[in-house]
Amino acid sequence: MRLVLLAVALAAPAALAQTVVAEDAFPGVRFAAPVGVEVAPGQPDRAYVVEQGGRGAPSRVVTLRAGDAAPSTFVDLSDRVVTGGEAGLLGLAFHPDYAQNGRVFVSYTAPVASPQTGVRVFVSRVSEFARSATDPLRADPATERVLLEVDQPESNHNAGAILFAPDGTLLIALGDGGGGGDPFQNGQDVTTLLGALLRIDVDDVPQGAPYGIPDDNPFALTDGPERDEIYAYGFRNPWKVSATSDGAIWLGDVGQNRWEEVDRVEAGRNYGWNEVEGPECFRSGCDLDAYAGPVVSYGRSEGQSITGGYVVETPGSALQGAYLYGDFQSGRLWAFREGSDPELLLTTVPTPGGEQSPLIASIDPGPPEGPLGGDPLVVDYSGRIYRLRAAATAAEPATAALAARVAGPNPFRERTEIVVEAPAGEPVSVVVYDVLGRTVGRLHDGPVSGTLRLRVEGLAPGAYTVRVSTLSGRQTLSMVRVR
Repeated sequence: MRLVLLAVALAAPAALAQTVVAEDAFPGVRFAAPVGVEVAPGQPDRAYVVEQGGRGAPSRVVTLRAGDAAPSTFVDLSDRVVTGGEAGLLGLAFHPDYAQNGRVFVSYTAPVASPQTGVRVFVSRVSEFARSATDPLRADPATERVLLEVDQPESNHNAGAILFAPDGTLLIALGDGGGGGDPFQNGQDVTTLLGALLRIDVDDVPQGAPYGIPDDNPFALTDGPERDEIYAYGFRNPWKVSATSDGAIWLGDVGQNRWEEVDRVEAGRNYGWNEVEGPECFRSGCDLDAYAGPVVSYGRSEGQSITGGYVVETPGSALQGAYLYGDFQSGRLWAFREGSDPELLLTTVPTPGGEQSPLIASIDPGPPEGPLGGDPLVVDYSGRIYRLRAAATAAEPATAALAARVAGPNPFRERTEIVVEAPAGEPVSVVVYDVLGRTVGRLHDGPVSGTLRLRVEGLAPGAYTVRVSTLSGRQTLSMVRVR
């Protein structure tokens, strides 16, 4: 395992000074143009890696657990994906009830024939697939149901991130249609879906429609020509979008000539492109006050293509509460907490033999169970996926190991018991999550004296994950309540 200690301090509220350790999350496994990692509800120890495709490599999603020698194919869509440049297989989102309904959604670039001319054009497509009836670790490509297609006038700025918000709606990020400087003026045009973050309903769908429109979308109840799907607009090329458990939406928008930016997205807001780039006017004489400004921006001395990340919500993590984001070109990685300046976590990951620094294509939470323990994963487009974790510095060595176990019956009917052994006086967080990753109980949050015995009861029948976190380590347990 290649381990790199990056001697850059975190701006974290933890008492110990922390540094970042980056390690190969899947030693010996190399991916073809990976652009993201997702975790499926009900499979908390398994990663799903999106491979964009192109240059002879398939456009597919593969799945594996930490320690597997090789991934297996979840779905291969090479027969319907167009690749090259920024096109390809770009996004994956599991339905919040995937464990029960097997619904999965994919975003990709597709070739179609223009209905007017018959000439082949490209579209951004969002489709739904069903889990295979014979193999729970595969999706059935024959079950595709196309929800949305948007014409792409140029080959760049496809964007393509999709995700489910905590309220169950599906978010879709689309770029401005490509070219330089938004020649089609899509960023400020709310009659097109380009240059916007869309929000649709895939559960409450009118008869005959591919999807529903949430009533609280900004333009849903207006009589004008604005597109009802639009949640916010004025984006150039949003590369990666995430949402916190309380519904806050974060987006990294790739700049044109001068600025890369992070936006905290709110319903109905206009984020300025192509009037504005980052904190400055892109067009001479623009009114900056007319647009929502970025929460973070950086110039060309720091990088040239932002990769948006996510807010770490893992209890006990030294990065908890920080929004992680990086740059595809420079390989730098930052952590940002609102009210503070961004902290540079990683200038580059040194590679053996003088290889290039990582091309940061995505930053995603890892599987919460298993060896990765929910730590952030940094996806290198060159083929590796790195795990980030906090480690004590030499001045603050790690304390004795954490040990936790389910000491009572498991599966259990009414109640069971969890025993935690941690260094005396060290704060311990014990949180219970359901199969969808939702917090259903907090059993302990504070210092312990050696051994902690916790009674578990009052849970509905089902599978649960218990995450035990301390300053020096983290452990994940599984338990099942039966009727």
